[in-house]
Amino acid sequence: MSAEVIVTENELPAEVMDAIREGRKIEAIKLLREDKGLGLANAKVLVDRASQSHGPKKPIPSFADKPQWLGQFTWQLAVLLIVFACYYFYTGG
Repeated sequence: MSAEVIVTENELPAEVMDAIREGRKIEAIKLLREDKGLGLANAKVLVDRASQSHGPKKPIPSFADKPQWLGQFTWQLAVLLIVFACYYFYTGG
């Protein structure tokens, strides 16, 4: 009977935490499994929990980040639709 290893996300080795901070979660899982002898599922859960507070922050997209051509394209498409609607209406099509 082997002794069970209990590890929490606050007790991870330094090299695992470095990999998490750099966004390399797969490498962090591999390192944790090698260091502590955990199974894949347990190591993944620990790395996922630790990456929520210590991992790289993803920027929140905003409307200011949209491409400028998108607004111009939308206006051009609207004008084109209006022109076709007027043509269809006045030609009795």
